[in-house]
Amino acid sequence: MPNALESLDRLINDFREALTREDWETLDRVSQSVRPAVAAAVADVEEGTGDRDGLGQRLERLQTLMDDATRQATESRDTAARELRGMNQNRNALKTYANVRARGRRP
Repeated sequence: MPNALESLDRLINDFREALTREDWETLDRVSQSVRPAVAAAVADVEEGTGDRDGLGQRLERLQTLMDDATRQATESRDTAARELRGMNQNRNALKTYANVRARGRRP
């Protein structure tokens, strides 16, 4: 059975790979596993069977990855919002053009 730090290492690697691919679905799934994995590693440290320094290093890596994920998600959301505003402006322009054109055809 793998120890808690090995499990945390796999989780960190999965998180890093998903973040690199901007695979938000996998990131969400992996994120849900963070709390139990960290809890298990903390429990090992508290029982004296875990490596406190190793846990600290992994938590720092995980925090950095989560910060990066938050930044990338915010950038993606902002980009999508800008694109939607542009689409709405185009749609409004087309409606205005259609209305002006329709008025010009009336006798």
